[in-house]
Amino acid sequence: MQKKICGIVGYPLKKPRSVPIWKNFFKKNNINASMKKFEVSNNKINSFVKFMKYDQNFLATAITMPYKISLIKNVKLVDEYAKYAKSINLIVKIKKKLYGYNTDVFGAMLSIKNEIKLNKLVLIIGIGGTGKAIFNYLKKKYANKKFVLISKKKFKKEKNIEVLKNLDKNILKNKMLIINCTPLGSSLKKTFVKKSPIPNNLVKYINKKSFIFDIVYSPRITMLNKYCKSHKLNYRNGLLMNTMQAKKALKIVFNK
Repeated sequence: MQKKICGIVGYPLKKPRSVPIWKNFFKKNNINASMKKFEVSNNKINSFVKFMKYDQNFLATAITMPYKISLIKNVKLVDEYAKYAKSINLIVKIKKKLYGYNTDVFGAMLSIKNEIKLNKLVLIIGIGGTGKAIFNYLKKKYANKKFVLISKKKFKKEKNIEVLKNLDKNILKNKMLIINCTPLGSSLKKTFVKKSPIPNNLVKYINKKSFIFDIVYSPRITMLNKYCKSHKLNYRNGLLMNTMQAKKALKIVFNK
């Protein structure tokens, strides 16, 4: 039996944590599969789609930036998370057809399952692939919540949704769930590591009853985490989200 091909596709790709998680899973469960890094630029993504469709050994791939939304058109959406989020981070080939899933949102919801119940107001910073997915899911699932989005993008006016280009201290004074979906603070780029989506001079205005969820998991302690700790705020990084989404993806692919 030939080795099945799995991977992660994105551009650029640094050191995705899913690679060692998948490889360890293969070893532990005696699965004959490889885990490859597919660093595919935008002008070659169509060729990669053909590879997924027609390579006999291709089985599945995780998806990271910038393809979580653009690859939707090539798959059939399967789970509630993908349908609501309008974004995917996993493609699985079953009987020569490609199916899309979203385990990012699954992992995120596990990370904030209590906090989402305790807060009527949700502030989301950054509406890129993951941010848009989390927002779309929460909006669909929790219609009674009010949302504030920090984004340079334009959104159509909707009830209970406010869009701001920049944070201000008056917003932060409200009790709420704050979700950072930007890469600021991450090791994705050297210029990101020492940055925070909420500057320290604004962190001091965050309501002490608020909860801050930073989806960044590398490094484990970001600048935002440090600021939250120094101001004695409740916060969580993205490590649990990343671990749970990877485990969910493996369960979908291998049913184990």
